Amino acid sequence: MHENHAIQTLLLSQIEKLAQSFHYDFLYEVAQQKTLCQILLRDDNGSIVATPLSFHMLINEVAGKGELIFYHEHGEFHRQKFDIYTEDSIVKLLLFIQERLQVNQ
Repeated sequence: MHENHAIQTLLLSQIEKLAQSFHYDFLYEVAQQKTLCQILLRDDNGSIVATPLSFHMLINEVAGKGELIFYHEHGEFHRQKFDIYTEDSIVKLLLFIQERLQVNQ
């Protein structure tokens, strides 16, 4: 990721650390204006057993704002916006992800 993707790089690295702390894998794919992210549970052979959390990450790096759209097997279930200029905005986003991962353990 380049300097012009600083917010995305920060969020991806923090979400990856969070996923790993719960013994999940974190995968993402950047496509056009959004990034598809998945947190996966694998078995001992490396096969995917479950996908506890999937979401699209939409970020406006210039404005410092973005939104994550969370999905489960029945479709979209939550949207959460963030603004790097708003206190605790990113922390609340990471806490939501942490809570979802705790529920799935």
